[in-house]
Amino acid sequence: MNINVIGQLNSNSYLKKYLREHSYYYKNLIRNPSFINELNELMRKEYKLTFVDQLDKIKNNISLFNSFMDVLK
Repeated sequence: MNINVIGQLNSNSYLKKYLREHSYYYKNLIRNPSFINELNELMRKEYKLTFVDQLDKIKNNISLFNSFMDVLK
């Protein structure tokens, strides 16, 4: 495996965990080191780490806070 790919895997624990859970991607990484970018996107979608998912999480937290405030009134 390419040294750069190994470095990226070691620096990103989510990516390393995702690759361990989906071990069939090892073959793709060995054959094509640029697959790391696509693997990163797949990981972000599955673990809900995209920008849209983070906005949804913030929106849900705000609505939860508002409902608590309504109960306290």
